[in-house]
Amino acid sequence: MGDDSFQSLSLKRKNLAKEKKYLEMELQWLVLRQKQIQAEIELRQALEFENALALEMARYGEFEKRLPGEEGFIDPSQRRAWETRLLGRKRESDKAAARVRLIARDMKDLLGKVSHHGFIPPTNQSEKSSQPVSDPVIP
Repeated sequence: MGDDSFQSLSLKRKNLAKEKKYLEMELQWLVLRQKQIQAEIELRQALEFENALALEMARYGEFEKRLPGEEGFIDPSQRRAWETRLLGRKRESDKAAARVRLIARDMKDLLGKVSHHGFIPPTNQSEKSSQPVSDPVIP
């Protein structure tokens, strides 16, 4: 260190501060990216549950159609209960999708902020996982 000039030490300090700032911005990005991935997982899980219930309802509905007679084995109150459960699952899916959109908005804001300072995320994964999921389930 004794051989370093004032200018080289000043430049080294400036570079260290810049590197530290980049690391802080990357950490902000990583934290938000983790939240984004978790929200995407929760959305897929909600949609999976919604789909599983709709599939079960459809299976019993198809079975009921094959039975002879006017009246099937599914009680109207049971059918309403299933429809209510499916509606609840749909609301959960909608809520999870809204959370994904909010976090995507926050990510866009953060990327705008950090790119202004010269930080570019390691990869552009946010666009890959934010692709729309399959169509909603209709009973």
